This record gives sequence, structure tokens and C-alpha cells, in this order.
Amino acid sequence: MTRTAAVLALLLLLLLLVAAPATAAAAAYRGKTKSGTSITFTLSGPRISAVRTSVPATCIETTGTNATRAGVELFQPPSTFALGATGKTKALQPAAMNRGVKATKNYTFSSKRGAGGKITGTLRVSFSFLGLGADPYHSLIYVCTGSSTFTASPR
Repeated sequence: MTRTAAVLALLLLLLLLVAAPATAAAAAYRGKTKSGTSITFTLSGPRISAVRTSVPATCIETTGTNATRAGVELFQPPSTFALGATGKTKALQPAAMNRGVKATKNYTFSSKRGAGGKITGTLRVSFSFLGLGADPYHSLIYVCTGSSTFTASPR
């Protein structure tokens, strides 16, 4: 074995030893929101990722009719969030309240560590979309928001 190959093998071994504890520290969490839906996410070190849940949402039409829609919106932000802080992100994703048509969703996620290893926090999503009016010249603008709180424990 040449000296270069030995150095590369040693560096690879050191990299594997350093990376192993980081991946072992990832913990899956499962819990419930205040509205009763399931929430799951992964905690890796001080970062929370892969948040998956849904929140109750309400939409109001803002261009004259004041029509409302109520339902459930998916809460699946693509970013990671710091534990113990409030984070914001946005993403172009399908919106259930808009019949699955994509809208730019604005996410707010806050969390803190509670007793017994539990994590508690708040969830908020907001977005708007254009709906069809009575004819092509009269569009309807809907503004939507949904929020909930959650508690989750390691699986």
C-alpha cells in the first residue's frame, strides 16, 4: 500500500468515526396537535426536520363577497428549524384549501424542550390564492391561515 493510499484510508476511517455519532443522535418524534392530528418530525442535535402534520385552516375572500372556506391544510415545511427558537420559511406547495393547486405557503414553527424529553411548540401556515369568479374578468382573492400547538415525544 502506498503512503497516499494509507493516508486516504486513515482519513476515511476518521470521517466514519466522526459521522457515526452524528447520525446516531437523530431521534424520531411523534405526537398530537391541539386539533387532534398526528405530528411527526426528526430531532438531530439542535435541529428539527421533516415536520409532517396538518392544521385547521380558514380562508376568506377579500375582493367583495367575503365568502369563507374552512378545512384542513397540510403542514410540511421543507426546512429545518432550531429547537428552542422560532423559525420561518416558505415554499411553493399544493394547497388543500385550493383544491391541490400550488400556492406559496409561509410557515412559522416554534418549539421548546419540555419535561420528560417532550417537545412542545406552535405551528402556523398562511397563503393566498386566486379563485375563479362568475366570469373571467372577476377573479376572487382568498387569504388563508391555519395554526395549532403540539406536544411530541421520542418514539
